[in-house]
Parts: sequence; C-alpha cells; structure tokens
Amino acid sequence: MISMNISESQITAHPFLWPFMFAVLLYGLRFILFASFVYMFAHPKRSGSIGRPHADVPAVFNNALHVKRELVNSLLTVLIFGLVNAALFGFGFINASFLYLSISAYPLWWLWLSIPLMLIVHDTFFYWLHRAMHTQLLFATMHRTHHLSVYPTTFAAYSFHPTEALAEALIVTAIIFIMPVHPIAFLVFQTISTAYNVYGHCGREFYPQTMASHSLGKWLNSSTLHAYHHLKGHGNYGFYFTFWDRIMGTIEPAKK
Repeated sequence: MISMNISESQITAHPFLWPFMFAVLLYGLRFILFASFVYMFAHPKRSGSIGRPHADVPAVFNNALHVKRELVNSLLTVLIFGLVNAALFGFGFINASFLYLSISAYPLWWLWLSIPLMLIVHDTFFYWLHRAMHTQLLFATMHRTHHLSVYPTTFAAYSFHPTEALAEALIVTAIIFIMPVHPIAFLVFQTISTAYNVYGHCGREFYPQTMASHSLGKWLNSSTLHAYHHLKGHGNYGFYFTFWDRIMGTIEPAKK
C-alpha cells in the first residue's frame, strides 16, 4: 500500500514524464518487436526471403544502409509519439476526450465494434493526410524523409520526418475525441495498425495473387500496392483499405 501511494504521488508530481515514458516504451517496444520479427524473413530482395518479391526490386540491395537510416528516423518518431501522449495527459486534454475506463459504461458489443470503426476512421484521416503530404507545398518538408526508402524495409514503417510523425500521432489521437473508446479497444486498434504498417513496408507480398481481383479482397490495401507507391511516388494513399483510392481515382495497380 505504501509503494502504491508513492507511485501515485510520483505520477501526480510528473504528469508529463510518466505518460511520455509509457508511450515511448509501448510504441517503441511494439514497433521494434514487430519490425525485427518480420524483417528476419521478409525484406526487399529477389531471393532470400519468404513471400513474393515486388516488381522492380533490385537483385542486390544494401539492407544495412537503409535500415540504419530508418531506425534513426523511427527513434525520433517514437519520441514524438511520446511527447504527444505527454501533452495529452499533462495538459489535461484527455479529460475532454471520449475515452472511458469502465467497460460497463457502454455495451460490450461496442468495445469490439469500435475497433473496426477506428480502422475505418483512421484510414480516412490517413488517406487525406497522405494526399496532402504529396502536394508540392508539403512533400519536401514532411514526407520526403519517408520516401527516401524507395525499397522500404519493415523499419521504414516509422521512418518519418518529425513533422510527419507529429501529424501521424495527431490523426490517431483525434479518434478518441470523436467516438467513445475503451483503452483495451484502443490498444488492439493500434497493435493492428502497427502490424499492418510493418507488413505494408516489408518488401514482400503474402496475400494470394488473386486477392486484387477478388470482390472483397480488392478493398484491402496490400504491401504490393504500397511498394508501388514508394517506387513511383504517387497513388495508393490508403492505409488498410482501398476505398478512398478507388472513390478518388488514385488507385494504381502494381505490375503483376
């Protein structure tokens, strides 16, 4: 009981530090575990990995050189995510959100339904942010760093310029200000998001080749589509889905 009181007093005395440290550890460890695990068997080479290589991948690719740059950028991204979380709690902005701690506050079905809804909302925010970052006004400042990975590895998933990292954090944070979200659902959503982000940058494809022409599969974004985006520098702006790309005419089918 004494240790609990000390812990609570420390949190109260450092309202920015603890949320910052928690976010850095959570985002950092989750990302490095996912990215490192997938990188062991999936990277942008024609051979030596499982899954199918993307079109135009060079036979010889200096993984180590790119990974070093991507890791440094990813570290900065994680620190910025931590700062956003620190501001959210330290300044009390979290109190204006729809985050709820008691599961009984809403029906249990809402907790699980909120997860796919968050994916859809995030995909929408991401699509329009991504398109904005590809404009002449913002690309050089915000998004060029990410596109230095023409043939990205798993570690490119968080390889952002600080301004992009801030924008990415804000569109995720915005979700809890527009819909009721339980921390468990939010954790599941963000874990799915990290996993799909790592997959999208892994340099290999694991979906069946027929997925792009399937009536349901064609609505899912893929590593192939995102690799085409990195190679050509345009099109395929979605995160998890292709809804907005198809509606707005920005879908760019990669080479077979």
